[in-house]
Amino acid sequence: MTLKMLIVDDEPLICQGLSNTIPWEEIDIDIVGSANNGKKALEIIQQEPVDIVITDVYMPEMDGIHLSKALAEGFPEVTIIMISGYEEFEYARQAIRIGVEDYLLKPVDIDELFALIKDVKQQIEKTRKEEQDQQETMLTNYLSQQVFDLPDSYNLEEKIKMQAYSFRLLMIERKNYMAVCSKDTEMELANHLKEVIAPCELSSICIETHENQLVVFLYDQQDVSNDNINQFITVITEAFDNQVSLAISSSYHDLHHVSLLYQELNQRLSFYRGSAKQVITDKENMPSEKHFDVDKQIVDSISNAVFQQDKLEVDKVVNQLFIDLEQNQLTLVQIKGVAIFLLNSIKERGQASTFENLEFTLGQELDLLIYNSIDALQAVLSDDLELMINFLQHSSENHWIIQHAKQYIEKNYQKDIKAVEVAEEHYITPNYFSMLFKQETGYSYSEYLNTIRINKAKELLTGTSNKVFEIAEYVGYREYKYFVQVFKNYAGITPTQFRRIHSIEK
Repeated sequence: MTLKMLIVDDEPLICQGLSNTIPWEEIDIDIVGSANNGKKALEIIQQEPVDIVITDVYMPEMDGIHLSKALAEGFPEVTIIMISGYEEFEYARQAIRIGVEDYLLKPVDIDELFALIKDVKQQIEKTRKEEQDQQETMLTNYLSQQVFDLPDSYNLEEKIKMQAYSFRLLMIERKNYMAVCSKDTEMELANHLKEVIAPCELSSICIETHENQLVVFLYDQQDVSNDNINQFITVITEAFDNQVSLAISSSYHDLHHVSLLYQELNQRLSFYRGSAKQVITDKENMPSEKHFDVDKQIVDSISNAVFQQDKLEVDKVVNQLFIDLEQNQLTLVQIKGVAIFLLNSIKERGQASTFENLEFTLGQELDLLIYNSIDALQAVLSDDLELMINFLQHSSENHWIIQHAKQYIEKNYQKDIKAVEVAEEHYITPNYFSMLFKQETGYSYSEYLNTIRINKAKELLTGTSNKVFEIAEYVGYREYKYFVQVFKNYAGITPTQFRRIHSIEK
C-alpha cells in the first residue's frame, strides 16, 4: 500500500531535504509536495487527500499547531508528525493534546524520521486492514440477512460505510446440478469462483445459498460499468467451460435493494436454468419486499447461554427457536440462514479472535439434499453451539493462568523477572506460556512488562523529584540508556522531556 505524505515548512531547504534525501520509495511513501505554511497545506489536502503530514511549528499565516487543529477537525484520518526546536515545550504539550502522532526536535535525525514514518505507515496499514475486515464481516452478515430474507436486528446497515460505493449483484448456478450433485461439486464451484475473481479489480463477497447457487456482491468506489461486467462474465463462463448460468443486476448505491435484487435474479434465472444465459436486469418492476421476523430475544438468550457455558439452556432455547421457525413454515434455505445469522451474532459478541480458529459445520456449504429436514439442521446448529461452549470452557482455564501471571508481573516488575520464571511459577513450558500470554492479552510478555514499568516511571516522573536514573532502577531497569530507549519507544519522547512537559501542565 502506497501512502501519500505532505511536508510543511517555511524553510525551502528543509522541505527539499526531507523530500529528496530520504529514500521514501523504499517504504512506499509518495511525497505529494510541500507547503510553506498551514494555510497552503490545507488547500493542497483539500485537492489531494494525504495520509501523513510532517509540519514545522513556527510558520507565517498559519502555524503547525493551528494546522494540526484544522486537520483533527476536518481530516481526522491524517497522521501528523510535528518538528520544532528544543525550547518549544509549550507547543509539544499542545501537540500532544491535539493528537499529534509524534514530536521531533530539530535538527531532525534522518534515520530517526525514516524509522518513525515506517512505523507510522505500518500502524496505518494495520488500522485500515482491521477496519476493512470489520466492514467486510458486517457486510457479509448483512448480505446474508438480505439474501435469506432475515431482519436487520442489529442495525448493521447503519454501521456499513457504503455510501460512496456502487454495487451489483451476480447470481451463478451450475448447469446439470441434479445429475452431478455432490458436496465436492459445490466446493469446486465456490473455490473456482474465488480463483477467477481474484485477479479482477472489483471487490467482491461470495455468499453460498443453496444447492448449486452462489450470490456474488460486486462493489467499487466507481460505477461498476457494463464493460467491466461483460468482461467479468466472460471470464467466469470460460473458467467454468460454459457450464454455468448467470444473472446480474443493474448498478445500485442503496443497500435496501439487495433483498429485492436477489428475489428478482432468482426469478429471472429460473427461466434459463440448464443454459449458460446471462441476464442483465432493469431497475423497473422490482418485486414487493417480504420479511419474516426472528425473535431477537431468543437470539440474545442463546448468545447469553453460550457465553455462560450453559448447554442445557442452549438446547432449551434452540428447541424453542426451531418450534417458531417450523410454525412460520420456513424453507430449509431460510432456516439455514437463521442458523448462520445466529452464529455470526454470537461471534460479534466476543472479541474478534475468540472463535476464529473453530471450524463450524454451518460455515461450510451444506448439502440440503442431505440435511433435508428441520431436525437435521437443528442438530447441525446444536453441534456448532456445543463446539463454542467447549472452546470457552477450555479458554476459561487459560484465562485464569494469564490473569494470575499478570498479577505476578505487577507485583514483581521491579525485579529482573523473565518469562521462564513466570512460566515455571504456573507449571507450564515457556513457549506455551508466551503463546498463551500473547493470545490472551494481545501483548508479548516483554511488551506487557515494559508497559507496566513505563507507566510506573511516568507516575514517578510527574509525582516525585527523584532523578531519572533512580527512577529507572526503581522500576526494574539496571541500565540507564536502555531505560531511556524503551521509554522513548513507548512514550514517544525521553523521560526528561516527559517530566518537563508535564511540569508545564501543572
